[in-house]
Amino acid sequence: MATILNDWEKLLQYANEDLEKHGYLLLISEDEGCYSCIIWHNGKQIAVYAENYFEDELTDLITDAWHHVIGTYIV
Repeated sequence: MATILNDWEKLLQYANEDLEKHGYLLLISEDEGCYSCIIWHNGKQIAVYAENYFEDELTDLITDAWHHVIGTYIV
């Protein structure tokens, strides 16, 4: 049975498909209802982009982190 993804999970999947070409990965971590975006490069954590976001802000967090990786590490 297929898993149904919500909007932020779809966005995260799309962002990671784009970033994987350059060896990067965005992971979302959750702690007591607050979310953080962790940036990985070639299997190693290199940064925590932002912390303490709520679930309704995850689309913005993922978009910002994605653009941050492209602008900071890839370009």
